Amino acid sequence: MKKSYKFLYLLLIPFAALLLSNMSGSIGGKTGSPGDNGANCTECHVGTPITQNGWIETNIPPNGFTPGETYEITVNASHPDAGRFGFELTAESEGGVKLGGFTLTDPTRTRFTNGSNAITHTSSGNAGGNSTSWSVGWTAPEGQSVVRFYAAVNGANGNGANTGDQIYLTNLFVNQALPAVLVSVEPGEAEKGSSPELTLIGANTTWGSETPVVSIINVEDDTEVYTAASVTVFTDEELVAVIHIPFEATVGSYTVQAGDVSLPGAFEVTVVNGLEAQTADEFKMFPNPLNSDVLSVEFNQEGDLLFYSIEGKLIDHFKVNSGLNRLSLNELQSGMYIVVGQMNEKSFTQKLVVH
Repeated sequence: MKKSYKFLYLLLIPFAALLLSNMSGSIGGKTGSPGDNGANCTECHVGTPITQNGWIETNIPPNGFTPGETYEITVNASHPDAGRFGFELTAESEGGVKLGGFTLTDPTRTRFTNGSNAITHTSSGNAGGNSTSWSVGWTAPEGQSVVRFYAAVNGANGNGANTGDQIYLTNLFVNQALPAVLVSVEPGEAEKGSSPELTLIGANTTWGSETPVVSIINVEDDTEVYTAASVTVFTDEELVAVIHIPFEATVGSYTVQAGDVSLPGAFEVTVVNGLEAQTADEFKMFPNPLNSDVLSVEFNQEGDLLFYSIEGKLIDHFKVNSGLNRLSLNELQSGMYIVVGQMNEKSFTQKLVVH
């Protein structure tokens, strides 16, 4: 009989060692994932696993992960009156290749396993109750369109045996974020001296969360930049920007920039082909067309009068008084000019024809 007891004792040693090991975490490779060949905790704990949805949560944005960024991954567990909880979490490709890099954010309750390709609980992180959770850091990899998280959770009864426990399997698939791009700009051109409303359409942009700065940038000279005076965001992927293009702007192609996205050469600044005469009590000039050297200008307060060529070059600048002003324009050649009247913060524009 003494020999029989000794034999039984020897059989119990590895079993007890296994139980103590599982109390301080999984031996690894038991998440139920393809990379783990479907193995899960039922290989040590008797029973049939139950699949649960939504037990893995992340702070990865809805549009997906960005390679190189680190995110928080949380495994939740729920089981009535569990004596202890345990888990193992891993991340894989469709083919079962382990992906990304885990970091311990709570080393008291979690540790690495399976060659640092997975995370499991520690003896301090297996407390029981009705529910628990564990969180870790995970850095997204390059070159993967989809990453699959797999976890096995043990709601153990805490009796020290491998029976009476319930194993749960859960997973979460996340996509890589597609790059944000600027798709279109309408209208695609505007005359100098105008203030067009540009409608911008993006893809995978997040303009709804933060209004971007919108500008047009000269393709030939990136120091020539005109920034929108107002931006109205309608959705994450649609906005309207009002940009004033001065008369001195260079004619040519411009890149449209909206925050971090741009569309090279998407906008053209053109010469002034026509200009409706603006009538306002604050600013009047006559005769127009001008057949002499003297132009009469009527302002209702002091201001400035600027003469531009059609190409946007500033030709002359006059300070004018309130009331009637007579300006000598004997230096102007025959042609069409753009006249801008400025007073306080107001600006009025008219076309002047000189014969």
